[in-house]
Amino acid sequence: MQPILNDFLEKWVYPTGFTGPGVDFRLRQTERCLPLWDKLVTQALDFAEKDLKSGNDEYKAVRGRAGYAAEGPFMSLKQMSTQILSVTIDEQPKYIDLQRMRARQIWDEVKHGQLHADLLLRGGFIEREEELMDDPRANTQPKLSYFGMTAMFPHIHPLARAGQHYYNESMACLGIAATLSVIDDDLIRHQLRSQEAEELMHFMEGKYQIDAYALTPEDQKPIEEVFDFLLRPWAPEPSRALGGSK
Repeated sequence: MQPILNDFLEKWVYPTGFTGPGVDFRLRQTERCLPLWDKLVTQALDFAEKDLKSGNDEYKAVRGRAGYAAEGPFMSLKQMSTQILSVTIDEQPKYIDLQRMRARQIWDEVKHGQLHADLLLRGGFIEREEELMDDPRANTQPKLSYFGMTAMFPHIHPLARAGQHYYNESMACLGIAATLSVIDDDLIRHQLRSQEAEELMHFMEGKYQIDAYALTPEDQKPIEEVFDFLLRPWAPEPSRALGGSK
């Protein structure tokens, strides 16, 4: 196991203030996630090393555009609005903690988009943020495992997003930690350092929601189905998911 993953597990995954069926359920799902989390850290370390060996700054632009595609204003508002809408009016009192966390995350995600844009501006890759609207590389995020599934949450269950929070946001935490352990560049650190704490908070949202709310088989089932989908090998690859060979 990668030391970065082990440190993450010991600090943030295993300690909990809860006991009971929610925690037991989360830890069972955690065991399913471990191989892919470890693979993610290995890949992030490899990518960072290759970026440093590239001999130019284009990797910073690639990271900035990819980050903007995932967390620019358009994508951020789209993904967060579906989270808010997954709780109906009559369920608001029961899930008010979820709604408050998700409302806070709207701010985080839009801010992250601005950090990516700021990297591109400060690095001289663009002159104005508006240029990114004409660049498909800064606006395309086709992963079914994230935005495709996000669009479905209002039709599934208020707790379903907790599975995605737990799995995907943990990968953001681990990827950032791995990158920062290799790349000591002012622009990259500017892009990622504040995100580090905020992505951790988003992971903790999922952890808290599962520990505190996923107490019955009925509430656990939609979350487990989210993990079932996320852990399919083709989930991050839209072409394969839709029947292609790559």
